[in-house]
Amino acid sequence: MRHAALAGLTLAAGLLAAGFFAVGAARAQDDKRMALSSELPITVEDAAAIEKGSVDVKVRAFFERLKGDGGRNRLSFDPELQVGVADGLALKVNPGYRVGNADDAQQGNVALSAEYNIREPSQGRLGLSVEPLVTIPYGSGSKTTEAGITGRLTQPLGTAAGAPRLHANLSWRHLFDPEPGERDNRFIMAAGMNAPVGPATAVAFDVVREQSQERGKADNFVEAGVRHLVGEDFAVGAGVGVGFGPDSPRYRLLLGVQRSF
Repeated sequence: MRHAALAGLTLAAGLLAAGFFAVGAARAQDDKRMALSSELPITVEDAAAIEKGSVDVKVRAFFERLKGDGGRNRLSFDPELQVGVADGLALKVNPGYRVGNADDAQQGNVALSAEYNIREPSQGRLGLSVEPLVTIPYGSGSKTTEAGITGRLTQPLGTAAGAPRLHANLSWRHLFDPEPGERDNRFIMAAGMNAPVGPATAVAFDVVREQSQERGKADNFVEAGVRHLVGEDFAVGAGVGVGFGPDSPRYRLLLGVQRSF
């Protein structure tokens, strides 16, 4: 456990150090319709630019109808605070909690992470970001700590700030002290796109595969959502996902809001 924690700190330090040697280019004007870094309105996220001094507060709720006896339900509350501590670097804290009659209800995770934007997706060029993180469980029957890293790619389909964008996310998670039948390591993959459909509105679509901590199981989703700006610094999002495969929930609904400061 001590060696794993040291390795995680070393990785985070290396990523931060790399930031001081990255060469930035001129930024295109940000289009807040196209922001997916808040996970609004679907799972896939972008490799968006991060500004020093920016603060984002997000409140999200996910409802999932699960397969199995009696059709179990899970409702997840997922608030997040993100602070830009430097250009290209943000720190995040995310104390999520789950209720309902699913096996993992009345449990939660506090996620701590640092997102580093290596390259902004502006003027038609590919964007890249990485995010090391650790999640600490709490609540009834809580499990062990999990750590990992997420990489994100975003490719604008044009040079304008509001051009449609393609996205690919790949996450690796390592579970410390797994129980019998649980994975030491698992992967989460998502690919999608988003595009503007109005002066303050954009739509997004993705496909997601998330390996479960339990060996041999995975959740698969196709999702669609809408993100709408209400004023300059307030956004709302709504999404729906349909599961496929024997282990996936039947469907997933998302509602969320984001306030930027």
